[in-house]
Amino acid sequence: MNKILLAVILILLIIVVIVLPKYFKIQNKVEKQQQELDIATRYIQQLNQKLKSIPQEKLKQTSDPDKIRDLLNGYLKEKRIEDKIPAIDKISQQKNEKRFIPDLIPVQRNFALSQKFSEKHKAVDFAAPTGTEVVASAAGEILSVYYDKYLGNVMIIDHLNEYATLYAHLATSIYEAKTFVEKGETIALVGNTGNSTAPHLHFEILVNGENIDPEKILNIK
Repeated sequence: MNKILLAVILILLIIVVIVLPKYFKIQNKVEKQQQELDIATRYIQQLNQKLKSIPQEKLKQTSDPDKIRDLLNGYLKEKRIEDKIPAIDKISQQKNEKRFIPDLIPVQRNFALSQKFSEKHKAVDFAAPTGTEVVASAAGEILSVYYDKYLGNVMIIDHLNEYATLYAHLATSIYEAKTFVEKGETIALVGNTGNSTAPHLHFEILVNGENIDPEKILNIK
């Protein structure tokens, strides 16, 4: 009985010491080969995609296999560089783009929304005391500063993308045209100029020259 037990223990030891390591080694090798196969497959897919994007005329002119290989390797190198852009750079880029989106309420304090956007009134009105600071809803270049008999003192800012904003009934403008202003920077003061019955800021947002409802962008509570 003891001999049988010893034989069983010996067999188990052989399995643990000799067989199992070889098994795991084979498994690791198989997994490594599968990873290499996956990488090679992706590489081939990238090459095929690049080949499709190259005009046929150019491929005919570049019949030398070495030149084609250099062309494709150059593409893959550029792709790898793009993939390695640090996340912080992407976040910084997003923040920079957000600078030029007019989502900041142009009157930061002591205001009430006195009139909303409609077909006849393509703006929102912020009722506020005369002299209240008006800030740029986004960074951009002041396109124009002028007087209109209906809108009074007006300022228009081009946000260097599809957006532009208009500020009207101003008491005064702090800057002239062709001045670059930052998001949140004070640009004018609330007034009661033009065809206005009480001090307020008439504020418009335009996308590619068409008015949109500012409340779709502004976080007005």
